[in-house]
Amino acid sequence: MGSYKAGEWAGRRFGAAASDLGQAIALGIQEAHRRALLAHLGSELKTNDAYGAALMVTQHEQLIAAAEGLPGVVIRKPTGVASRFPYVVVEDMAVVLMPWRFSNTRAKRRIDARMSTPVSVLRKSLLSLGAGAQASTQLVLEQSMLDTDELEAQLAEEEEVSAQLASFGRVVTVAFGSNPTDGLFELGWGDAELVSEETGDVHWHSWEALPTAEPRTAGNAVSTPTPAPLRSVDPGEGSRVGRFDAAPLNEDLGLAARPRPVSAPLSESQPEVGRAGDEDGQS
Repeated sequence: MGSYKAGEWAGRRFGAAASDLGQAIALGIQEAHRRALLAHLGSELKTNDAYGAALMVTQHEQLIAAAEGLPGVVIRKPTGVASRFPYVVVEDMAVVLMPWRFSNTRAKRRIDARMSTPVSVLRKSLLSLGAGAQASTQLVLEQSMLDTDELEAQLAEEEEVSAQLASFGRVVTVAFGSNPTDGLFELGWGDAELVSEETGDVHWHSWEALPTAEPRTAGNAVSTPTPAPLRSVDPGEGSRVGRFDAAPLNEDLGLAARPRPVSAPLSESQPEVGRAGDEDGQS
């Protein structure tokens, strides 16, 4: 896995801890994928249901395991809503980390991904903290009718409200796409806003990629046997070994038709919707 150097957005959001935190998150999600992959292989199912079910748990557990030893990081459960898992909180910056597996196929782009509906009360509560992450600079029709002084006063008031909302805390979404065959094919973090509870549409205000595993170890890789050591084909004195082409030609090469490969299934059963306020039925 490559090392992570925090960009401008992460530096603003997490300060000096950004690079270490980003690297820890990448390691945590990669370990979550590895454990879910083991569950998939152990289940011997033809579908990816075991992988998806395990990942719903391991994404939380491994984020906590990877980040809880870092300075300024605490582990807390949300108050006021039901939550099975605690969350990683960067206390000094008042930032909560929320994992979200946005896709189980490369065909779906992150910017097009939607939250599973109905969106849980917990996720709606968390993502509402990110709704004011950036103040809108687009004027509405009513504001175009105001004079300069009135407009400046209104914009200043909106900016103050946004600052107050931000002081209550922010949520950074750790988003990733994965499946047993392709592995962890996208991973990053950023400010995401739930713009529609009905459709689950999400708008990304910011995004920075995090490192993933090398391609050869990303998915359901099959170990390659260690090659046998090479030896000389030139016979030495007294050797009984002949030339490599000295054997009688065998017309029967022992070839057989290669079976058609079966593509890895991408289907996973739709998760059950949890209790009101419990996000754990949504991966």
